[in-house]
Amino acid sequence: MNIITVTPNPAIDVTLGVADWQRGHVNRGQSVVNTIGGKALNVAINLAQSGLPVEATGWLGDENDDLFIQRFAKDNITDTFIRVAGKTRQNIKVVDTTTQETTDFNMPSFSIDDKAIGQLSDYLSSSVKSSSILVFGGSVPSGVGVDYYTDNIKTYRDKCQSIIVDTSGDALLSVLQADTLPSMIKPNIHELRQVTGKALASDKEIIDEARLWIAKGIELLVVSMGSKGAWFVTADKAVKALPLSVKVASTVGAGDAMVAGTVRGMVEQLDLTDIAKMGTGYSAVNIENVATGLSSQARLEEFMSQVVVEQFTF
Repeated sequence: MNIITVTPNPAIDVTLGVADWQRGHVNRGQSVVNTIGGKALNVAINLAQSGLPVEATGWLGDENDDLFIQRFAKDNITDTFIRVAGKTRQNIKVVDTTTQETTDFNMPSFSIDDKAIGQLSDYLSSSVKSSSILVFGGSVPSGVGVDYYTDNIKTYRDKCQSIIVDTSGDALLSVLQADTLPSMIKPNIHELRQVTGKALASDKEIIDEARLWIAKGIELLVVSMGSKGAWFVTADKAVKALPLSVKVASTVGAGDAMVAGTVRGMVEQLDLTDIAKMGTGYSAVNIENVATGLSSQARLEEFMSQVVVEQFTF
């Protein structure tokens, strides 16, 4: 088994901690933390810290990849990113340390040419095996079509063990409109409402919507709902993991951590209830830390033991 994460549009996240910050005023910050980011890359970090073998790929700017290289070495992640000319984008995240509200400023990325697209395609075609788990996540950079994930799902769905996709907007809509669907998706409730055009106001409506996509070929659909928890839905079972009460340091990457925990649960062949506990545990550990990843395996296990899971009766 090998896990390959694909992050087409990574970033360096600059997280500022500012108490009671106000728009249009001079604000005094209390902290600044620089971390590498990107949905699938955050999944890779969490899984690698759990001791699972992970290859991380995508595209990186060759002018500022030092922070990425350091993190890959620290967490024992195999770096197979394709380097392109220029700098990887920086995203600014302002965390109000009083309310814990996060405001994101996502910057534009580099443009990817056909040569770089071909290099990543060649890497995947030579690396994906029947035992591989592929995790695609995040937005796509300039030069890469909105159907990028859709095309890769079509290529690799029957050539690997599982394909997980975590994206939003037009990219998610493209995935859901395709004939070949991934093994798993994890939209948050806002993203699912956006692409379906439905209110999805009740638990039953969320589950019914999830089962529509499962009937079309998705095996597991996870819908995160912030303070309301998360639904984990398969063809014959649906469970809701209630959120844990933790001291919030940053919500950045919490959803990605949930994906990582869910993937680990799949690797360990856990039942859906335990997968939900693991996904929620990973998310909670990440929320109480500014940096992406697990503070410790013991903390994860402590949180998992506290997760309350409710089962929906069909």
